[in-house]
Amino acid sequence: MAKKVIKKKKLKLLPAILFLIIGVFLYFLIKAALEFKIQNIYIHNTKYLNDEYIIETANIENYPSFILNFSWDIEKKLEASPYIKKATVRKSFLGVIDIYIEESAVLFYKEYDNKYVLDTLEEVDTLIYNFSSVRIINYVPDTVYEEFLPLFSKIDSDVRDKISQIKYDPSEYDDARFLLYMIDGNYVYVTLTKLDSLNYYNEIYPTLDGKKGTLYLDSGNHFQEF
Repeated sequence: MAKKVIKKKKLKLLPAILFLIIGVFLYFLIKAALEFKIQNIYIHNTKYLNDEYIIETANIENYPSFILNFSWDIEKKLEASPYIKKATVRKSFLGVIDIYIEESAVLFYKEYDNKYVLDTLEEVDTLIYNFSSVRIINYVPDTVYEEFLPLFSKIDSDVRDKISQIKYDPSEYDDARFLLYMIDGNYVYVTLTKLDSLNYYNEIYPTLDGKKGTLYLDSGNHFQEF
């Protein structure tokens, strides 16, 4: 009988030992997984921002833990930057991270207060990249500017790129008139209520047959040659 009791006690130890072995194995497995670092980072769709800025803003420049750096957290850090409109992070096996960036475009630079205005309507004191932007060359009253900003942000980007300078140029009859100096050498007068007519500039320009002058979009749609 004594021998049988001893055998039963030994048998009862086996599940405990097996549980301990599994626990130790899982501990080291989880530890290894948490310590597994990001292996490769790929940045997509950037035109102005360099990879170094993206990686530093995401706080993954030292290639930290792959698992503990969640996609949503990296996106949140990136989108906190005024220069990044939207960030999408995708993880794949073997520690690879793909980051897709939608950059904020520069709408214009205000010379009177030295601010760059982005298409998110945010303002920054400096740009971290070289960009030749439209310049507003004189003061615009706050009440006029508040209407101008969202309307101008809706102008097609390829039309905005053709503008060199913007001057607030009210007339006796219109306190919301602007004069635009185009890169092609033409002048364009426009008022707030007709600002969206700038989107037709690419259609109007070929009809000028190479002539240079002033296009009056503020009152009708006529062209006066220089």
